[in-house]
Formats: sequence, C-alpha cells, structure tokens
Amino acid sequence: MKILFYYSVPSSKRFEPLIAIKGSAFFRRPNYDAMRLAYLTRNDEFYYFDERVEEKPNLLPDIIAFPVPLNLAYYVQTLAQEWRKHNVKTIAYGVYPSLFLNESKRHFDVVVRGDITTVWNRIIEDYKSGELADLYEAGDNPVVFKTRREFEKKYGLTPIISQLRTSYGCFCDPEFRDYCYEGVIYKKEHFWDPREVAQEVARIQRKMIYIIDDDFLYNIEYAKEILSRCWRLKKMWIFQTKGIVFKKYLGILNFLKEHGARIIYLKEDWLGKNLVQKIYNKDFIKEKEFEIGMIHKNRMTAGVKIMLGFEGENSRFYLELLKFLINIKVDFVEISVQTPLPFTETHRRLERSRRVNKDLSLYDKWMPVVRLNGMSQNELYNLLEFLRDGFYSWDSILRRLILVGPQLGFYNTVFFYLVPNLSYRDNFLEKVGYPP
Repeated sequence: MKILFYYSVPSSKRFEPLIAIKGSAFFRRPNYDAMRLAYLTRNDEFYYFDERVEEKPNLLPDIIAFPVPLNLAYYVQTLAQEWRKHNVKTIAYGVYPSLFLNESKRHFDVVVRGDITTVWNRIIEDYKSGELADLYEAGDNPVVFKTRREFEKKYGLTPIISQLRTSYGCFCDPEFRDYCYEGVIYKKEHFWDPREVAQEVARIQRKMIYIIDDDFLYNIEYAKEILSRCWRLKKMWIFQTKGIVFKKYLGILNFLKEHGARIIYLKEDWLGKNLVQKIYNKDFIKEKEFEIGMIHKNRMTAGVKIMLGFEGENSRFYLELLKFLINIKVDFVEISVQTPLPFTETHRRLERSRRVNKDLSLYDKWMPVVRLNGMSQNELYNLLEFLRDGFYSWDSILRRLILVGPQLGFYNTVFFYLVPNLSYRDNFLEKVGYPP
C-alpha cells in the first residue's frame, strides 16, 4: 500500500527547479505529523513530499494525506481535486478541516477533526476493507508520540536540528487562546511518559533538539524529569515557554543551563498585548531587561515572540518598540500580527464591527487581517517590515552581539546567537516568513 504525505507551503517558500532553495536551512525541518504517521504505517510504503525542497512527485499513491492550514486551504483544495481525478483517496486534517468541516467534505474524500494520529490506524483499516468514512473524529483517543525519523535526512532540510514533542495542547494565557492553533486541534492536554521520552531522545543522533511543545515548562516538575533523564546524553535544547517562569520558578534557569538548555523562546504573553503603554513604563523596561539578563547570565540566548497589530499603534510606537527590544538585549524576535481564529469570541467581535478580513489566504500571522482605526492594512504591514528590518539589520545584530557575547561565551555566541540571527535575516530578506 502506497501512502503519500503532501506537505504544502506558501509560494514564497516553494521549490523551483534551477533556483536555490528559499530561506534558511535552520528553519527547514520535516513536518512532525508525517514522522508520526510514518511510524504508525512503518510496514507500508510511506512517502514524504515537501514542497520546500523538491519537485512534485511522479507517484500514484493509494492514499494522500494533506495538512491544511487556514492560509493554504484554497491551494490544497485545488491539489486534492487533481489527485482525485486519478482515484487517489485524499485525506485532510489540521486547523482548516477542524473549523470548516462541511466545506472540507466537498473537496476531500476523508476529513479528520483533531489529531490525525488518533484515528490513522482506523483509516488504514477502513480503506483496506473498502469502508472508508468521510469523517473521523479524534475525540478522547490517545495521541501518538513516537516517530520515524528518516525524513530528517531529506536533502534540503536542516542537518543540525532534530525535533521532539513531549506534550500536545494549548497552554496559552486566556488572552491569547483565540489565536492559538493548538486549541483547535486538542481539546485537552496530552503528556508523554518521561521514560519513553528519554528512550526517544537516546535514538536521536543529533546533539541539538528543538522541543516544539506549546509550553515545555508548563509543568516544571515534568520538564525537570525529562531533562534529568536525558542529562547523560548531553543534548542541547531549544524550547519555548511562557513568562510565568520568571514569576514563580526563577531558580529553574541554573538547572536548565546545567542540563543543556541553549535557546529559550518566550511566548507572546511575556510582553503581552498592551505594548503601546508598556514600553514607556520604566518599571516594565527594568523588569524585562532583568529577566533577559538572567537568561544571558546562565549562558542561554533569549528569543521573544511578539504579537502586534492592535489599536493605538503608529510609526512612533514601532520606532520606540525597536529601541526597547535592542535596549533590553533580546537576542532574536519572531513578530506576528494578530490573527484571531474564525469562530472565536475575538473574531466574532471584530466581524460584527466589520474590522476583520475574511480572506483565509491572509491567515498566516504575517499579513494583517484586522483593520485598525486610522491605519490601513498596507501601512501596518510596512511598519511590521520596518521593525523586522531594523532588528535584523547588520548594525543591530553586531550591536547586540557586542553587548551579550561576553556573557554567552564563544561557542554559544556562534551557534545560538549568530546562526539564528543570520537565519532570521535570511528569511526576512527573501520574504519567506517564519515557520508556523
């Protein structure tokens, strides 16, 4: 049985013959769901196609699985129709099918609502018996964590970083839940047994591992157990967490350093929404500078995720925000624009006032979808580009390097400061955006 996992991407990232692969390899990692599904069907012919690094496959599978994000829904629907002409069964899962069920049913043979790994074996069995249903609900079925990692070696993907998930679910603060994809797919939290996590890590050959959980430090004791079990393997960790770690668990930073943490991404809640007022507050500035300094003191680098595109923002605000980020010595930033998910309370409120764009192709957290008073969406986009351009300019990178390099040490400066900064700069200059 031939199974094809088709990973589609925006046109700005798509592979073109005779042209260099777009963007930085630092961000080009295989789709994690593909590795989980490959594990479940390891006795069948499972193929992984990645639009970022290769041409469309000359292959006629029995089943093709599509992850369908909101911004690529129309594009993937077109792809599915082409495959259906050849009697290939098309399966859609992800945020779009989970939100727009009836629309998805018109374009795909099978629609999965929720995590696809929870129903994958059932789909395969039903296909073989000729009783394939048009809808599969994840429900409360257990999530599959184990993976088959051969796709990490695919040409064009990063050769230095492996991925790992130890939990699934949305761990955002309430004010950010209307923007979180995890909350659409997972209605409850799922955690992997730390003993099995350690076994999985032992099988990973690479030293650098990106834990792609929504919040790795959500359960501090759980995270400490995992890192303690993996300590003998001498791995280097990258993960994200909420700002609450500084309020309750400041002492954890030394533990993280001793157990191999190298990059900590601070989620959007660390700075919050109301930055128009906050960045002028001296106490707020001192607090954030101290917290970043604590990360640097423990020889780790700090990435910050920021959500912008709210009322009150203007050109002066973006100039001051750039100064603020540089002055508190943030190492790198991921800047997104507020993109409330359809059918959430935030989206409904904006829809009632006719201030949200309904074109799903814009829902990539890069293009503005919310209309602000006194500012067009094009003006907002230009200000976001100004902020990215200013932060990842050569002057800014070198200035920040001079400020934090002595604290990080040579090795950490090269691999966990310079490489990410230059990678973000590369992606920005090529207009390929950040990874989802």
